[in-house]
Parts: sequence; C-alpha cells; structure tokens
Amino acid sequence: MNNFMKTTLNPLFIVFFLFIALNAFAVKPIVRTDGHRSYFYKPDFANWVYILKDKNADVSKVFKMDMGVLSISGESSGYLRTKGVYSNYELRLEYRWTKVLANSGVLVHIQPKDTVWPVCYQVQQKADAAGDIICMNGLWAKECKDSVKFTVPKMKVSNEKPLGEWNRMRIICKGNTMKAYVNDELQNYVTELTVNKGFIGFQNEGKPLEFRNLFIRKLIGDEK
Repeated sequence: MNNFMKTTLNPLFIVFFLFIALNAFAVKPIVRTDGHRSYFYKPDFANWVYILKDKNADVSKVFKMDMGVLSISGESSGYLRTKGVYSNYELRLEYRWTKVLANSGVLVHIQPKDTVWPVCYQVQQKADAAGDIICMNGLWAKECKDSVKFTVPKMKVSNEKPLGEWNRMRIICKGNTMKAYVNDELQNYVTELTVNKGFIGFQNEGKPLEFRNLFIRKLIGDEK
C-alpha cells in the first residue's frame, strides 16, 4: 500500500506543485535591478483609476491587463491612471496599434479632478505625431507657442513603426522639465512646466491599441 501511494501520489504532487509555482510566478510584477518596476500583469483596481466618458461602459472590457500587456478596446473614450502621484522619474513603455493607426497618448502630471479630458501634459502617440507634447486645460511650458492647440511639435520627422509593430517611448520628468523619446530618438524637450508632479495615465481615444513593458523608476540625485 505504501509503495502504491508513493508511486501514485508523488507524480501528482509534483504536477500540482509546478502548476501553483508557475501561476504564482506569472502574476508577479517584474522588479529589475535598475530600479524599474513592470506593470499590467493582471486586472488591478488597487493601483489604477478608470475614467470613461460613457459611464455605462464596462471598464474591465475596455482596459484589459494580462501578463504585462494592457489592451485597450477603443470603446468610448477616457483613460486609466495611477493612484499614486509621481515626480522626478523615468518612464519606459512600448505601444502599438492593432487594427488601424490612430490617436492616443501618455498623460503626465495629471491633476485632480478626473474628467475627459484632465488637466495634464500629453505626450502624443498619434500616428505621425508621436513625440508632440500638448499642454492641456491650462497647463503651460516655455516652448508652447501655440495658443490654439497648445502643442509643442516634435523636434524631428516621425520615426514611428508600421501598423502592428511595437514602438518604444521613454519620458523623463525632472523638476519642471520633460523629455520625450520615441524609438530611442529625442523628439521633445520642454521646460518651465506649470506643475512638476501628478498621476500618470494612458489614453483611450476610440481605437484599439496595446501597451506593454511599462517601467517607472525614480530619478536619483542629479541624474538626467
């Protein structure tokens, strides 16, 4: 009897143990040695706030998180944002359009209160305009000379990837300045920002797209 139990239960126990271990590993955020932390690993209402123009829309269907990827369906319009306030940080992420090239952006230094659209700076991800920075709803920057669209144009020609391919974006916020990189090229640099801290958000402007590999790292000392 003992021999039977050993030969029968041991393989089952091993399979069960591996199942639990792999699932536990799958939902853990990645914490890298350089101080970044990865997000979007599972639906998370503890750390994110969801804002949609259509109050009847199901946010869990509009914003889906799974294994490090945030999929935005494009239903309604709005954004999700962090619950935490950030200042003096580096943000890295990748994004891609899944069906058609369209419009979205990373919202930086979001101020209370939540509305569509909030008081913030938007680093554009709009097709052919990725890297533009928009001063939204009263915020300003020294380089913003546009009193109609309140946009600081990107420095160089568009360097975005084709439909379906992943683009890299890097944003550095330090003091009252902000730098925006698209696919490793510096596309914008603004100074004398009205505010230097706030929530971080990701836009849904009506077309499907995906984000992944979001990392946020606190800047240390004089680091640029």
